[in-house]
Amino acid sequence: MRLTTTNVLLFVFITLSFIAVPLSAADEEEAPLQAIYFEFPEAFTINFLSQSKKKVRYLQIKVSLMARNSEIISSAELNLPMLEDALRTLFSNQSFEEITSVKGRKALQANALSTIKVILKEETGQDNVDAVYFTSFILQ
Repeated sequence: MRLTTTNVLLFVFITLSFIAVPLSAADEEEAPLQAIYFEFPEAFTINFLSQSKKKVRYLQIKVSLMARNSEIISSAELNLPMLEDALRTLFSNQSFEEITSVKGRKALQANALSTIKVILKEETGQDNVDAVYFTSFILQ
């Protein structure tokens, strides 16, 4: 059998094709999953009368979750009453003065994420919520 340029090129092409297919499949597997959002249906409204030197103060927060797994979003929907109660308790225990700063809001956001993760881990065995967003944050 004689090796011609055409045969050599064909051999190289076929060999590279077999190498390239697994590499492209691996790239697809490593691509991050798309974000999925869940918005709590109702805003949380908190009265801060006892924490604000007897001045009537209110906080209204709309909360959304972000995950990259549809199962955790479904779990959040199924456990919505428990999550709402825990967040309402968390928000009610805050100092009005602390949450007026950006640092205080970020701390509250981190605490909300931690609270949600603990509940979902206990109820479903999963806690892979990636973020909590306050889509509305009104202080009065």
